[in-house]
Order: sequence, then C-alpha cells, then structure tokens
Amino acid sequence: MLRDPDSDDGAIQYLPAHPHEGAVAAPADNPLARVIATGVSKATGNRFNIAVAVEPSASGGPVIAESTFHHFADYNWDPATGCPDFVSEAPGNTLATTPGAMRAVHRYVSNIAHWLARRP
Repeated sequence: MLRDPDSDDGAIQYLPAHPHEGAVAAPADNPLARVIATGVSKATGNRFNIAVAVEPSASGGPVIAESTFHHFADYNWDPATGCPDFVSEAPGNTLATTPGAMRAVHRYVSNIAHWLARRP
C-alpha cells in the first residue's frame, strides 16, 4: 500500500500533513492490525502514527484508519485555495514545490482504494 515504483526507493515519500495530527494506533489485541505509516513532526521532532491497516477477517474489514481524513481534501491538496479561517499554523508549500509530492499522494490514495476493494 505504501509502494511507489516511481520514487527513488520504491516507497511513498509524501503525504499531506500539518502540525495538528490526530492520534491513531493499532489495537494491541488485534493481530490483524498494524501501523502502516508514520511521520515526524518538524515542530517537535516527535514521531506519530499516520495510518493503521486492519486485514480482512470473518468479522469484517479491510479497514484503514487515518490520523485525520481532512488531509485528503480541499486546502491540503491545493494550498493556493487558502486555508480555513480556523487554521492558525503557517501554510506549507511542499506539495506545490516538491517534484513528485502530489503524484505520491495520488499513488497513496489509489493504493488505499485498491487495497480496500479486495475481498477476503
């Protein structure tokens, strides 16, 4: 799910994000759940989970839990649209100025859709 054959090392390198990441974790009692993406805060240096995947089972799934879904919509994909008035952090421009960053985000979303569409 985190593969990107167009990147230097074959892994997705960029996701839309900003300082107020949510909390997401794999439940300790579910062996089918695992953290699949982490990040590091540029503000604090703290590592945080970005996404958890739960493999399909007889009780349901597959499941993807994201630290915050709004990273995949509106301002976070196109900072030129302007941020909502409640956002106090300075805007970033990595997606707009880093070659391959938006392509990596599109690859990640496509990978999620394909993974979720499979059946146990």
